Amino acid sequence: MDQRILELIGDLRRAGVRISPSESLDALTAAAEIDMGDRAVFKAALGTTLIKEGRDLGTFERLFDVSFPDARAFGEELGKALGREEAWIRQLIDRLLSEETPALDEISEILLRGREGEMDAFVGSPGLERLMCWFHVGDFSRRIYAGIDWGAIERDFGRIVELLEGRDLAPDELARIRRSLELRLEAFRRLVRRRVEHELERRACDGRRRADPAPLIDKAFSALRVDEVGEMKAIVAQLARRIKDALATRQRVKRRGRLDARRTVRKNLQYGGVPMEMVLRQRRRDKPNMVTICDVSDSVGYASRFMLQLVWSLQECFARVRSYVFVSELAEVTQAFKRYPVEMAVEWALREAPVDYHGQSDFGRAFSEFAHAELSGLDSRATVLILGDARNNYHDPQEWALRRIRERVKGIIWLNPQGQREWGLADSAMPAYAPCCDVLRECRTVRQLAEVVESLVGHRWRRRG
Repeated sequence: MDQRILELIGDLRRAGVRISPSESLDALTAAAEIDMGDRAVFKAALGTTLIKEGRDLGTFERLFDVSFPDARAFGEELGKALGREEAWIRQLIDRLLSEETPALDEISEILLRGREGEMDAFVGSPGLERLMCWFHVGDFSRRIYAGIDWGAIERDFGRIVELLEGRDLAPDELARIRRSLELRLEAFRRLVRRRVEHELERRACDGRRRADPAPLIDKAFSALRVDEVGEMKAIVAQLARRIKDALATRQRVKRRGRLDARRTVRKNLQYGGVPMEMVLRQRRRDKPNMVTICDVSDSVGYASRFMLQLVWSLQECFARVRSYVFVSELAEVTQAFKRYPVEMAVEWALREAPVDYHGQSDFGRAFSEFAHAELSGLDSRATVLILGDARNNYHDPQEWALRRIRERVKGIIWLNPQGQREWGLADSAMPAYAPCCDVLRECRTVRQLAEVVESLVGHRWRRRG
């Protein structure tokens, strides 16, 4: 059972759930202390020790059901086969086991007492790591059958029938009890096969998690298919969680501070210079302010969607976030990000903001409007994050507006969803804007987008001189 729990922990980690070694030990300890026959209690114990955030509960429940399939079908099958008589048969067998206390094989006792929640723990898994496809299910099931002492189980069942024969039961009642025992044994055989099938399903889910996200996270926004957008949303949400978790870990470490040697020596003069008490130098680092200006024209639609989703998910990492979208005219969407959940907020910004979504992109007009209307609200703590391809449709780039913005803020980071080879070609105004940017990155994939935003959240970039 410990191995099955460790496999579940590995699956959870690969699915993006953070689980520390101490939490894994807590789960193993809790499993050893509870009644394994009660599946609900077992599931609650693992969930309590392994899951820290509500957002991971759905992942835990899905993978728990794959790793520990519900064996209650065993009892349900018996109930359907035996009808109302199953209750008295079970009571009779329980009373017999309590009074006679025969020495039984452990699996026999579980089958006789109907503790179906414990049976799956006794189904071994020899060589299941080599299980690759459905054609192998029968072969691996037979291997597990070979490891179970069926003869001992049948002898135990025969002994139970002999004990019941001495209790003056009617012949038809004994026949029903024999049939009940046969059904229990057959249900256990089916449980063995279900164990193999669930292991194959678990390995298939793990394989999909390993195979799918990697190429998708590195796939260019312009190459995404419509059916991949939903998967990409889930990947962006997972990346946002990882960024926040990594930031929280770094902040916990930084709060401890570094050793202040001078003050430590002075503090410990009372101990003859022996450093009995450490004095740490703590460095306070405030959360940054962020302003996002996002091109939402059709040419960069997917890139805009995922950047807005990432920004919404990381709002708590910043002291203040103000968000704007534009095609030619500029519109603020900050209130929508505060009011709506992520999916609704992003859809509103991409479809319902007061901009002409079918117009031609005009970066110069958008920057000019921002400089005239919003410049007074900027200060040196703010970082401006721009997403756009700088395709200005031969309009005046008005780079003076971007220079004025940079004079007021900590810096400007520009993410361009087009490849660098296209910058400056045709109607691209990127060469005019590049001198005003402290960080200028090609951002064609979600991975590149996440790397830039993570550096922004973690203060890992510098203003150009």
